Amino acid sequence: MAAALSEQLWPLGWIALAPLFLALHEATPRRAFLLGWCAETLMYWGGFYWLIGTMVDFGDIAMPLSLLFFGIIGLGNGLRLACYAWIVRRTAWTEHTWYLRLLSPACVYVALDDLFPRIFPWYLGFVQWHGLPFIQIADITGVHGVTFVLVLCSTVVASWLQPTPQAARRGRRAMTLVCLGVLGLQGGYGLWRMPHIRSAMQQAPALRVALIQPNIGMYEKRSGTDRDTQLDWQLSLSATTFDQQPDVVIWPESMYPFGVPEHFQQLPWPALPTPPQMSWLIGALAYAGQGTARQVFNAALLLDSAGSIRGRYDKQHLLAFGEYIPLQRYLPFLRHISPTIGNLTPGTGGIVTLPNGVGLGPLICYEDIIPGLARRAVQQGAQVLVNLTNDVWFGATRAPYQHRALAAFRAVENRVYLVRVTNTGLTSIIDALGQEHAVLPLFQADAQVHTIQPLRLFSLYTALGDSFALLCSAVTVLLPLGHWYRRRQG
Repeated sequence: MAAALSEQLWPLGWIALAPLFLALHEATPRRAFLLGWCAETLMYWGGFYWLIGTMVDFGDIAMPLSLLFFGIIGLGNGLRLACYAWIVRRTAWTEHTWYLRLLSPACVYVALDDLFPRIFPWYLGFVQWHGLPFIQIADITGVHGVTFVLVLCSTVVASWLQPTPQAARRGRRAMTLVCLGVLGLQGGYGLWRMPHIRSAMQQAPALRVALIQPNIGMYEKRSGTDRDTQLDWQLSLSATTFDQQPDVVIWPESMYPFGVPEHFQQLPWPALPTPPQMSWLIGALAYAGQGTARQVFNAALLLDSAGSIRGRYDKQHLLAFGEYIPLQRYLPFLRHISPTIGNLTPGTGGIVTLPNGVGLGPLICYEDIIPGLARRAVQQGAQVLVNLTNDVWFGATRAPYQHRALAAFRAVENRVYLVRVTNTGLTSIIDALGQEHAVLPLFQADAQVHTIQPLRLFSLYTALGDSFALLCSAVTVLLPLGHWYRRRQG
């Protein structure tokens, strides 16, 4: 599964769980639990290795302590697949009717995916990002529907590779036909839906966005010793786009290098030859209060061309061990593990609105991988989602690519554009089909203007959220109960 975290290997998602199912075939429930725990823990350690460097470089946590934290986080995440493997083996699907053997593993997997708490919410379905026809069902089911089909496929593949009693072989053929039918419906829906979305994008009014990727290094950003130079550099990059008449210029997360008091209504802003009605959306740290009562917010500020603040969004979900320390309220000694870890205050959400009436839904840092936040922004009137992020802390690792793949599903789920503006890459635009445009590569300073189409399209997912995952949770309980009841009656 760790290999499938690379987007070039997305077809492996269809067989990702087959090796686990084969290993569980004759395992005891206890051994199944350990196998699942080992599988996901190793996958987590292999796929998210960059967390160690992030804790060392960003949090200034000593390497031994970072390794300890990383090990604990991996073991904690491994419990999800451990519980899954235990349930699958404990219920012994091979003894049940074919539809139970087919549906139950997928329903249980999705249920645990939805309910199990994780610092970085990731889902098996995100490896399908480049298979565009197969991810379009996300506007109905969210990413959970994509995951569901992948688990169905792995279940069927494993059923053909493991020894099967004669009585169950007929059921195996039925499982295969149903799985192929579901896969055909998934791809068919995508092929049918994609032209409708393309047509809607072509007919929508245009919005010109300028994406600024300043590529300011981690130590330059952190030191704060040359803030005026950093500000001038971003302003000069922005000025190169003015001749293309952008409607809004967007800077990454926290790239305005000075703190902004909450009572400020105007930033000290230079007079620039900006286009009429042009706005700025910039990442900044805002604060309120003084001393021990001081609160600091990771904010996105909407400015007019003169620097007046016309709207503000404060980040809602803070990054553990980066912007706050989990449990520090109950275990105060944790505050001393690193002096550089922030102590930020979570915001309450909302959107900002451009002068032309277009609603923007800011999502800061890793908020774009949390489905509920994007959905709520669209419900509040956002026609474009805008992710302001600073992935410099991850260095030249897989992290920016994983972040981008996870985020892409927010565009498909809600049928809006997702504009991602990052400090060091990967800055890009993802349209309402999940297709990427205008990519700026890693560690390259650049600015570009791209035309997007703010959309107001109906999405069942936006209206109902993770109802599909809730349905899978219900089926997880009801299918075995129904089978048990029928056996009792028989």
